[in-house]
Amino acid sequence: MQVKSIAAALLVLAASSAFAQSTAPATSTQQTRAEVTAEYIRARNAGEIATSEVDYPKTPVTAASTVTHEQVMSEFYAARKAGEIPQTEADFDIAQTRHHVVK
Repeated sequence: MQVKSIAAALLVLAASSAFAQSTAPATSTQQTRAEVTAEYIRARNAGEIATSEVDYPKTPVTAASTVTHEQVMSEFYAARKAGEIPQTEADFDIAQTRHHVVK
């Protein structure tokens, strides 16, 4: 019984030391609000930040689809029948899922 207590204490000690190491704050340089504002103004004036919709890149034109609605739906039903698409909420629970599809 005492061996179990010692093992449990060592496990708790190891877990707490790992937790303490993982929650240590990262060393980063903190900037003041004025520094951030100055950096933003510098980047905006240098043209590094889009300031109007003219500056934003245009959305590429995509080609029209050659697949019909019926083809898409038939592919969907075939995939669902093969078990590749979840059908119920239980299928999203890994513990209850009967088949795992990995591609």
